[in-house]
Amino acid sequence: MPSPRDDDPSFAGFMTGATGDLRHATRLLWKTKGITATTLLTLALCIGATTAIFSSVYALMLKPLPFSEPERIVELYTSAAKAGLNKMPANVPIYLDYGKNATSYELIALWSFGQQMVGEEQNPVRLDMARATAEIFPLLRIQPLLGAFFTQEQNKPGADKVVVLTQTYWRTHHAEYPEVIGKEMRIGNENFRIIGVAPRVLEAWDARINFVIPLSWPPEQENPQGRYGVGLQLFGRLKPGIAAGSADAEAKTIEQRYVEASPPQTKAFAERSGMTMNVGGVQDQRVKPVRTTLLMLQGGVAFVLLIGCMNVANLLLVRANARQSELAIRSALGAGRSLIARQLILESLLLTTLGAVLGIGLAWGALRASNFYLAKMMPQSLPAALDWRVLGFAAGLTVVIGALIGLIPVFHILRTNLAEIIQSSSRSASSGRGVRALSSILVVVQVAVALMLLTGAGLLIHSFAKAIAVHPGFDPQGVVTARIIIPQAHRATAESADRFQELLRQALREIPGVTSLALSGSTPFQGGLPINAFTLEQDTLPPGSPQPGAFRVQVTPGYAETLGLKVVEGRFYEEADRDPKRRHFVVDESFARKFFPNGSAVGGRFAFGPRPEKPEDWPTIIGVVKDIPHNGVEEKSGNPFIYQVVPQGARPGGATVFLRTSRPAEELIPILRAKLKALDPTIFVYEANSLAKVVGSSFDNRRAVMLLLAAFAGLALFLSALGIYGVLAYDVGQRTREIGVRGAIGASQGQIIGLILQQGLGKAALGVGIGLVGAFLLSRYMTSLLFGVKPTEPVVYAVVALVLLLVALLASYLPARRAAKIDPLVALRDE
Repeated sequence: MPSPRDDDPSFAGFMTGATGDLRHATRLLWKTKGITATTLLTLALCIGATTAIFSSVYALMLKPLPFSEPERIVELYTSAAKAGLNKMPANVPIYLDYGKNATSYELIALWSFGQQMVGEEQNPVRLDMARATAEIFPLLRIQPLLGAFFTQEQNKPGADKVVVLTQTYWRTHHAEYPEVIGKEMRIGNENFRIIGVAPRVLEAWDARINFVIPLSWPPEQENPQGRYGVGLQLFGRLKPGIAAGSADAEAKTIEQRYVEASPPQTKAFAERSGMTMNVGGVQDQRVKPVRTTLLMLQGGVAFVLLIGCMNVANLLLVRANARQSELAIRSALGAGRSLIARQLILESLLLTTLGAVLGIGLAWGALRASNFYLAKMMPQSLPAALDWRVLGFAAGLTVVIGALIGLIPVFHILRTNLAEIIQSSSRSASSGRGVRALSSILVVVQVAVALMLLTGAGLLIHSFAKAIAVHPGFDPQGVVTARIIIPQAHRATAESADRFQELLRQALREIPGVTSLALSGSTPFQGGLPINAFTLEQDTLPPGSPQPGAFRVQVTPGYAETLGLKVVEGRFYEEADRDPKRRHFVVDESFARKFFPNGSAVGGRFAFGPRPEKPEDWPTIIGVVKDIPHNGVEEKSGNPFIYQVVPQGARPGGATVFLRTSRPAEELIPILRAKLKALDPTIFVYEANSLAKVVGSSFDNRRAVMLLLAAFAGLALFLSALGIYGVLAYDVGQRTREIGVRGAIGASQGQIIGLILQQGLGKAALGVGIGLVGAFLLSRYMTSLLFGVKPTEPVVYAVVALVLLLVALLASYLPARRAAKIDPLVALRDE
């Protein structure tokens, strides 16, 4: 008879009954350790992966910036759509113009991320920092944690040198010492007075920075003719009731007004480049470059979760079917179907809760790995964390999963005539067929979803292979590179700069094993190069063509020889070309093809900026070299590269050193550091590495996304194989008598194996067919993540389908072999 407590309609009675059911569920889970362990592992992996990725998506996309009314904070930026440049920073003239003429903003502020040497010259460290105008603090609505922020007066040239520390830097470098206010801090070659400490919320604006100093500029930078220069970020806080769209429309009106009032050359430049001003929500602008990647990862892990849930539902369905006799007896003793359903739902919730606890532990570990890669994609964002919102998501997900996977066996039991089971000596055949049919449907769906996920991973893997197979245009093997910061004393005058550069080259030549060397302002494949508009002496472009532009790379003679850069026409720079009176350029093949399609580019002439007035002021092209994707192989603007020699008298604050050597990088780098220290102990050397590794690191973001999705796809493949195996193993168990009869009337082991394989591969083939259609429809959303690969690449689809079918064959063979070993006499006697 049922316990009286089961029929008690009160809440206390319900809780008492539920507690008893929970104890019974715990004993049952302990009794069936195999199924329990498999289920917990599946749930832990799926919930853990889902929670980790959701944490990242929430932190980067969904979580509002922790400032007052963050939706009113916008970024103002320029774009030159006709030149393939969709987003470029602003500058001082735009800041001044909008501060005076724009009516949509309470405040606007300039911000510039950078790096500075901090500490005494003998032992400095290089730290991330920012320069900003004083409006940035009230724009973000933050108050100093200690001391004060700098004012607009301190943004003026010649003002006192002051600095505001971040809270993290204050804690790690000053042990939160309050008396730090008023102390001096050496930044670069100057002493700055610490006037305040910003609260940690400022680090949500840019997690990289350690301190902020006032941004100032010389009067010449206020010239309106410099309006199309770039380099500073411009942010604004909208007035109440003003939408970003309205501010964007006003910005375009202001820009059009400026263009119409400009000289003809400026007007022509703006029209040919498609130059315009744009306004967008700051959070949207931050997320935009990685939105597709994050959504794809969230979709991938959702697919894994779906497959895992179906696997667990299958296991619970099989177990519920095996317990029909037990449940029938409970029903006969008076337990209503609602109580039986409650028992099954509680078992499911208990399993998912335990799986979620394990999964959150896995998520914590996975977040440490994902944060490493996310920091490369969005370095200004704080790391994702398992905060209460994420844990709430995990808890809600657990309840939903527990209820959903528990309902499948509940519906099966509720549709089963439990009275017939008691009267029968075995489980009804119709019940067994129903379970097999439902399990088969779940397996087909699993295979289809797994194929879609595998296709996505396959496209990314194929795309990655295509990207790394692109020839860099030079030979990075045997080249060591390092970046240096040149002390102020060696660039105070043109003469001291030339003298230092000659001493530097001489010291580097003395390193044993170095065969050639060069200096440059940048490193190939690392990006960050400025784009410059130029004017062709003989404009070969069709009417209405965009304003021509190119990326500029500054180099010294020896660059082509050191990097193995092939000169295809003309020559590269020689030492005599550093004479400022010589006006020469070297261009790449893309430049030559685009602007000199009908002849040789050597001897052609062009100039940066407007047309020179005198013929002798036109620089001449002296050579054409192979293309190098300095901004990475995935740079999509289509603009070519121009190599400009570093002239005599130039006073750069730093340089990238390239050494071609027969010695390993690990052996040469310590010698390089020692040589530079001997030249001047205050020279700071950083990012020393082999050039081959530097080139390889440019693919880190693509590699990270590929590995994450490949991990999800591998897990999906494993779960799908487990699902096929589980269904067929259950099927073999249910059909023991049938298989025994087949064996008794003469069926060979091969025929029995073929029968089971046919069933397994049939389900897999149906799932593959459905999955191919789904993959075809979904892969189009991956277009922006692919390189050199179409979303409908037939080779990827074929390989993925073949892999999945082979895995299905293996998963089917194990139960098939077990079926073939069934002894007909034993099977018939047991039945």
